[in-house]
Amino acid sequence: MRFRVKHVTRYVYEQPASHSHNDVRLTPIDAPDQKRVAFRLDVTPAAEISEYRDSFGNLTHSIDIQSPHTELVISSSSVVDRFALPAQPSARITFHDYLADDSARMKEYADFLNPSRYVPFSDRLRRFFWSVRPQLSEDITAYTERMIPYLRNQFGYDGGTTHVHSTVDDILTTGGGVCQDFANLSIGLLRLAGIPARYVSGYLAPDPRHAASSVPTQLASHAWIEALLPGTGWTGFDPTHRTRTMIRHIRLAVGRDYNDLPPRIRRLQQLRWQPPHGL
Repeated sequence: MRFRVKHVTRYVYEQPASHSHNDVRLTPIDAPDQKRVAFRLDVTPAAEISEYRDSFGNLTHSIDIQSPHTELVISSSSVVDRFALPAQPSARITFHDYLADDSARMKEYADFLNPSRYVPFSDRLRRFFWSVRPQLSEDITAYTERMIPYLRNQFGYDGGTTHVHSTVDDILTTGGGVCQDFANLSIGLLRLAGIPARYVSGYLAPDPRHAASSVPTQLASHAWIEALLPGTGWTGFDPTHRTRTMIRHIRLAVGRDYNDLPPRIRRLQQLRWQPPHGL
């Protein structure tokens, strides 16, 4: 299935910025089930653009603007082919057997097993994990598939209770959140269970069967997770929708949590550096 995606980000500054530097991850990932056919990045005002791979292998664009400006518009256009690959049967492994290799797994996947900025192993998270902890006789994949919908059913979808810098403690305190929060919380529970888990940013295309018209749908970006499961490797789950990922999920980048993936904005105003922050 082929998708065409237009992504526009606009920043307006109260005072002119004499210089700004930005790092963005807007290029769809190339993978066996996803092929980037075309990609274009446009920036206004005129900018110097270079690209590099970050520590997680994501294609990142570095944008540098020297001239004074009060508005910045970053626009990306992508054409992506998504493929439905044959389902790979998972290997049935109980936690009792799986955790026997825990030390070796920790060495190889430490980034996705340890706490991170938005996924701290806090007392509140540990208490919640205790309520959904697996049994030693439970299968790894079966536990993951059970835990994802269970977790989502405990919390409401509410964009007013958290923000982009919220940690897992915030959703556990407020009882509601958005896709970023559900992803971070799922990651925390899986890591505490010993299952490597990572954060994924991207898009969830609308279901063409439910399209009310031919007018392109305007959507925000989306977030979900991937868990490293026996026999199947990195496997996508969308906690917000209580399901595995499907052909309409388009991946842009992966990281430990949201902190690894937001736009990095640095701008110079009135000859004074402003602190970097993710938007």
